[in-house]
Amino acid sequence: MRHFLEKTVHSIENTPLTLAAFVVSFFALIFVRLLIENTLGLFSGHTFFYYFFEFTHTFLFFLCAFLILVFLTRWAGNVNLARATNILLFGFLIILTPPIIDTLVFHGSHFWSFYEFDGFLGLLKRFVTLFGDTPNIGITYGVRAEVVIVTLALGLYAFIKSRRWKKALVVSLLTYSILFILGTFPSWLTLFLLVFQKSFLAISQNDVAALFLTPENIFARHLTDYRSVLNVKMSIVYGAFSVFLIGTLLYREYPRYFIALWKNARLPQVIYHGGLLFLGMLLAFFFTGISPTFDFFHIASAFVLLCAVESAWLASVIINDIVDIRIDSITNPTRPLIQNTIPLQLYKTFGILFFIASLIFSGIVSFPALLLLLSYQALAWLYSASPLRLKRFPLLATALAAFAGILILIVGFLAVSPENGLRTLPLPILFFLFLAYATCLPIKDFKDIRGDREDGVYTLPVILGAEKAKLLIGSSMLLLYILSPLILHARVLLLPAVFFGSLAFWTMQKGTDEEAAFFAYRKLPGLILTVVALYGLTIALSLF
Repeated sequence: MRHFLEKTVHSIENTPLTLAAFVVSFFALIFVRLLIENTLGLFSGHTFFYYFFEFTHTFLFFLCAFLILVFLTRWAGNVNLARATNILLFGFLIILTPPIIDTLVFHGSHFWSFYEFDGFLGLLKRFVTLFGDTPNIGITYGVRAEVVIVTLALGLYAFIKSRRWKKALVVSLLTYSILFILGTFPSWLTLFLLVFQKSFLAISQNDVAALFLTPENIFARHLTDYRSVLNVKMSIVYGAFSVFLIGTLLYREYPRYFIALWKNARLPQVIYHGGLLFLGMLLAFFFTGISPTFDFFHIASAFVLLCAVESAWLASVIINDIVDIRIDSITNPTRPLIQNTIPLQLYKTFGILFFIASLIFSGIVSFPALLLLLSYQALAWLYSASPLRLKRFPLLATALAAFAGILILIVGFLAVSPENGLRTLPLPILFFLFLAYATCLPIKDFKDIRGDREDGVYTLPVILGAEKAKLLIGSSMLLLYILSPLILHARVLLLPAVFFGSLAFWTMQKGTDEEAAFFAYRKLPGLILTVVALYGLTIALSLF
């Protein structure tokens, strides 16, 4: 028997595995799990809203569970990440069984499988009693059987690999502890959030239910059904948590890829996209009169939406890098594909994952945001990829890029106030912002003049030459700064507008192709963004 188990484990561990294959397999497991649940529930009449958040909650819960347990599996078997992933992915077939077991046990009687709610002392009691005495609500018989099987299986795996009973027992205890915390996670989160509002030991299951089942609004999303409240809130929590876990895993196991992606993210553009999102939110607060709320779920929602926006940007970066290899080999030799820091196929997979993340994370917070980021990705494809490759045409390319920026701003605006659409946002301000983005975006093209010319991409610096383009862009920026007090109806901004506009004009004229210089073309976007940020801060202090 031992020889058979060792041979089986060895076979599973050494199954060929790629990131793309893992992603497809994991999604397949989640979809089959949801199919089983809804088939056994005879596809009760639920809305798209319910099914979407049932998917996001289930997917993100099991993703977080997998990312935590894969570290434990690595240590249990003393194997590399690929082997641990194979073992754990095979073991995750167990997630298909709880709905079947519960249906057989309860024979049509009412049950609801989700989490156990309790206070601290109650959680300790449930820990030593395998989740307590309420198997028809919370952690049901099917989930308890799942927890027991996973706990024993990982302990057995540790023993097979190490031949040490002590290690097997420690792995089993850690596995059970992790699964218990996940199965009671809303309770632990409630303890953390309410500890400064009432006595720690006084926090009860009623407080947990009030926090996670009571209908409320998160930004502009109206939550009325208690099951949807739980699904939405836990999707937000697991969405934010999964970003941390994925970043930790990538940095720990593949620092080369993590650092390459980080360096290639174009920090000024990352700040630019985040700034557009929060500017949209601020405009919504300002023009609708809605008061901002700074509780845990609103802050977490804003973070998840920020991750969605940045994921959309990173997906567009990867598209651009793949089709711009020729240009980058001339003017951007440090890009991942030029240095072969990340293999091409893996880089494409990263791009697909960023694309999927942008849609899932944005959908959790706002369905209009999901559609807008999908449109953003469509624009990115038309801008960069063949056969259209619209970046070749200077005015059209600039207009498309500026419109993409406006989409991000609208994401922030509608996430806060979608009821009246954009009716409360004055069109002159929207048009002014479009012109401002269109004016500033060609700044990034100065560093690529030689490569763009070689590849037939006719940007403004390529057509006019560096000096004339700097003069035109700088003058346009100065004019926009001076016009901004008129657009905002704020005379108090006239002097700051002239000052910061002049500073932006001067910065543009100092631009140079000397890589080591302070005003090197590669640094210009960051420098101009700093001036814009300082002026934006001045506007905020003056108007708000």
